[in-house]
Amino acid sequence: MKHDKGKRLPRFLLEHCNSAGQVLDLSDDLMHYASRVLRLREGESVRVWNGKGCEYHATIHYASKKLAQIQVSDQLAMRNTELNRPLHVLQALPEGDKMDWVLEKCTELGVAGFHPVQAQRSVVKLEGERAAKRQAHWERVVLAASLQSEREQLAMVEPVRSVFDALEYVAHTWPSAHVLWFTPQAERGLRNWTPQANAEEPLVICVGPEGGWSPEETDTATQLGALPLNFSRRVLRTETFAVACTAQLTALLNLEAH
Repeated sequence: MKHDKGKRLPRFLLEHCNSAGQVLDLSDDLMHYASRVLRLREGESVRVWNGKGCEYHATIHYASKKLAQIQVSDQLAMRNTELNRPLHVLQALPEGDKMDWVLEKCTELGVAGFHPVQAQRSVVKLEGERAAKRQAHWERVVLAASLQSEREQLAMVEPVRSVFDALEYVAHTWPSAHVLWFTPQAERGLRNWTPQANAEEPLVICVGPEGGWSPEETDTATQLGALPLNFSRRVLRTETFAVACTAQLTALLNLEAH
């Protein structure tokens, strides 16, 4: 096994990797990445991550010009890189590639899940095949950020939903989740809010579009149990807000793993 101890080993996501001794085929994209981008040679060491908290030592084997395989050896001890309470971001669709920024930076900060929503004041409108293609792209952004930041768990990206459907989904999936609905009209500030002790359920940061949430959306969110909060006297861009709020919640609630 060729292994330079001073070198950071490449890391691959293979979701079906769950035990030592497995031999797993690489997809065409991963084979191209391994052979053409990383220029890995026969027998070189890599790390295989399954996205669910397990990582393994492995070596690469080129069975043919069209087939590369990963031969899994021993399991590696992973550092705990996850927050000690799940954070989710419910993000109104922003313009251009701003969503990529939100996904990349919040993944690096430890966010566990993303819920893109079509808000009433969203300029971008996504549905059907276009929405599916955009979601596939977002999942690649999250994967790249997870690999780079040594995440233990792969963050999820939910399909684009309406605000109401996304809130209903959160309420059904995590009945005790704290849904934090950020709006400048709220009288209560984030620093004056104290969460309940249930650390198993996620905190959900709800970030509006460039034009803000509509009154109807705020009313619906409140009826579904969301808590209106005011984050700052400053007006932040929508792509800045989730990153700033994630960082501040992590510090205020001491969510960083030790």
